Parts: sequence; C-alpha cells; structure tokens
Amino acid sequence: MPDPETEVILCPACKHALRVPLDWLGTSVQCPECRAMFRAPARDGSGGLTDAVLLSQPDAQRPAARKPLDAMLLLPAFGLMLLGATAAIVNARTAYHVLTDPPAMRDAVQIQLQELRKVGVGQDDPEADRDRLDAERAAELVQGLRWGLPVFAVVSGVVFLGGLSIATRWNYRVAQLGCVAAALNVPHLCCVPGAVVALWALLMLGSEEGRAHFGK
Repeated sequence: MPDPETEVILCPACKHALRVPLDWLGTSVQCPECRAMFRAPARDGSGGLTDAVLLSQPDAQRPAARKPLDAMLLLPAFGLMLLGATAAIVNARTAYHVLTDPPAMRDAVQIQLQELRKVGVGQDDPEADRDRLDAERAAELVQGLRWGLPVFAVVSGVVFLGGLSIATRWNYRVAQLGCVAAALNVPHLCCVPGAVVALWALLMLGSEEGRAHFGK
C-alpha cells in the first residue's frame, strides 16, 4: 500500500513511476532514470493532482531505464504464463487424440466414469444398465470435447498472453483479460489454480503500483 506521507507520480519524459514526499509536490525534481527535470504535480482544488510539467529533456547520453518488475507483479505474471502454456499444451494434445482416435478416447472416459462410481458418483443408476449408461455418457463427453478442447486451448493462450503482458508492460487490457480467462479455463481443473493466480494479479493490476507499472 502507498505510504501516506508520499505520492506516486510519473516522469512526463520517460513515464517512470517514482515515489516522492508530499512536500515535494509542486517543486522541481529530477527523474532518477532519464535525468529529465520536471515540476512535480501539485494538489488541485478537488484533491487530485495537476499534470507534471517537463522542464528539461532527458539526458541523451543515458537511455531511460525501466523499473524492474516488482515481485508482487512478477509472481502472478509468471504464474499466468506457466498455467497458460501448460494448459494449452495439455488441451491441444488431448484435442488431437479426441479428433484422431475417438473410440480410444471414449474407452478412456468410460474407464474414468467407472472409477468415479467407487467414490459414489452414479450409484443411483440401475446396476444392469451401468455399462450402457457409462458408454452413452462417454460418447456424449467425447463429442463435447471435440469442440470444447480446441476452444480452451485458445483460452489458455490468452492466459499466457495476459502473464506476458504484465511481465513486458505490453497492454493493460490484455493483462486483465488473461486473468479472467485463467479463472474460466475449466478443462483439467486448470481454473482452480488459475482463479487464485488471477485474483492475485487482478488485485495488483488494480493497485496504484500496478497501474503505474503500465504508465496509467
């Protein structure tokens, strides 16, 4: 959380976010990254801040450096990339098997349904009809997977792009979209860890530091 005795402002030359004491507002300061001089924003009548005024151009001999990614953004960023890449590979591989060998996939799904009976799922089915019902359900599930898995492979790619966007400061909206996609990526229960990482990332993106990370 921001220190109540400081304010986060942006250099008007390089957009580097820096924290300054409140008594520096409205005074001339120098950006530690690009060395440009500017007048820091001051309080306006509504309690907000005015725009910073550039007083001198950045040091041409020293390229502006970008602030390293904060750990509180770095961890969810790489979490999204890892989840997105892993889920995309698994979904694409499973979709390939569904499309190229449906009978084998139906048999695999039917075995999983039979295993679920051991933990109480489907116990109300008549015993004489269980094999038939499992076969019908397996066929329906495989039919749904034919379109569902390719769709969620794309969703997983969006999750990866969201994490990459945070890590590279590429696009704020893409970062938010990747977080939402992570929570909706249900195949293989990817949405369970995805929801945790997505919530973390969304909270950080909505914070003052997260918005300043994207120059907002």
